[in-house]
Amino acid sequence: MRALVAALLLWVLLMAVPSWAQNVPATPGPSEAGLASLGGTPATQGRAPVPPPPTPAEIEMQRRMAKQRNQERFAKIKKDTDQLLELATQLKKSVDQASDQTLSLAVIRKAEQIEKLARQVRQKMAEE
Repeated sequence: MRALVAALLLWVLLMAVPSWAQNVPATPGPSEAGLASLGGTPATQGRAPVPPPPTPAEIEMQRRMAKQRNQERFAKIKKDTDQLLELATQLKKSVDQASDQTLSLAVIRKAEQIEKLARQVRQKMAEE
């Protein structure tokens, strides 16, 4: 008889516990109205908002700005290549005037300056 009472009591307890768990209120989450004010719904809560497509005026402005940047970059490249040509001409004259055995420190520095400027021009040409 004790075994029957213990089994019945155990069965009642096992059936009651899941029902208590269902009655426990869940932690309050963001409401639908709160999500709407943040620009989302429960399905899109974790995602970043998608920006609207650009207007034709914005597209035109971006195109003009890109064209202007390209023109400025080209002007800088042209100025640097003119300077590069001038330095190379000066280096040629200095080497022609030097003796067979020695080159002055100024000639070596000018060659380094040309190398540095040539790297800068190459880098500017690679930029978009």
